[in-house]
Amino acid sequence: MRLKKLEISERVVQRLTEYLSILKEARKQDSEINSIELAKIMNTTSAQVRKDLSTFGEFGVRGKGYDIDNLIEIITRILGIDKTNDVIIVGHGKMGEMLSSNLDVLGEGFKIIGIFDKDNDKIGKMAANNLVVQDIRNIGEFIKNMKNDSNIKINMAILAVVKEQAQIAAEGLVKNGISAILNMTTCKLELDKNVKVVDMDISAKLQELNFWRINNTENNIDEKI
Repeated sequence: MRLKKLEISERVVQRLTEYLSILKEARKQDSEINSIELAKIMNTTSAQVRKDLSTFGEFGVRGKGYDIDNLIEIITRILGIDKTNDVIIVGHGKMGEMLSSNLDVLGEGFKIIGIFDKDNDKIGKMAANNLVVQDIRNIGEFIKNMKNDSNIKINMAILAVVKEQAQIAAEGLVKNGISAILNMTTCKLELDKNVKVVDMDISAKLQELNFWRINNTENNIDEKI
């Protein structure tokens, strides 16, 4: 199932991952769920739920709702996590090391197959899962060899370098065939529009969270503005 980028908004995909998490919890207690129940948990409307899911097809039964196991399978397939997706980590500082040593953080469907850094003190050292930290300059050769030797096409990377090195590192990744980057830095990457970047700016998320902590009711917001 492949759709044109223009057909799907980023927010729809974000909600799709939220639906999947909710469904996995819901199936512990039931085998079916309807759009009203999903909407209540998501704090949205049943119309929005139906609209989101209908973007990818018609999966429910009118008046009955959705078979939870079937919908989980469908969403898993849509997100492409019904199979293993190979990922490399670029930058093995505190953030990169945390990710490589806690694979549960990545969730199902992802496997780290390479770790890279520019620090000579880290290169050659054993990291988690029996992976050795490699020189960042060898990424191109690594990607090429993996494709030739194991028919593994690597096009996804987690970028966890320092902010000052992020743009250059990202450009190097793109030159070597990477087309999808999870950006763990605070740098706003400027790359070709065909390269998908998802920013995971913890500082920005904390600012967002702090806003809702301070303004936890509509009345508070009205009073402060």
